[in-house]
Amino acid sequence: MKPFIVSSLLGMVLLIGLPPATILAQTDVDQSRVETVAKNIDKDMASKSSSNQVQVLSKEFNVTPKTVEDLRAKQGWGGVTIELAMAQHLTQTDPKTYPTMTAALQKLDTLRAEKEGWGKISKDLGFKLGPVVSAAEQTRQELTRDIQVAERPQKIEKVDRPDRPQRPERPERVERPHR
Repeated sequence: MKPFIVSSLLGMVLLIGLPPATILAQTDVDQSRVETVAKNIDKDMASKSSSNQVQVLSKEFNVTPKTVEDLRAKQGWGGVTIELAMAQHLTQTDPKTYPTMTAALQKLDTLRAEKEGWGKISKDLGFKLGPVVSAAEQTRQELTRDIQVAERPQKIEKVDRPDRPQRPERPERVERPHR
């Protein structure tokens, strides 16, 4: 009977200790996904025109182009996209504390200035990174598509070509008597 009690207690201890470990593992996975998305955005946008990116991001997150440019001065395009996605998520999940994107961005800037990572920030603010990662990935796809469209050469209108000259008429065939 004693081995049963010992194994039951050990099982309970493991069961109680397992959820925090699972949560920490999920946070690490989300943190690495955020970093991967940010790196992919930086890589995709490295050779693109920054004015197009500013316009797309300001439209996507409903902020002014100046806000995007200010964020860009501090970090890469991936970081800007993640921060905007996180601020947007913050305004949606806690609108009383963060009624505007500006308020949410100020809070995020404060936490980033303290050298906190995205995972720690999301944990401190009480939300998961999954929706932020999804929003950032979707924005990455939109950025890529919109910039490709913006950089695509404009269609050239068809130029009226002159009519083809008519074929000269062939002279009638002369009949030969020998045939």
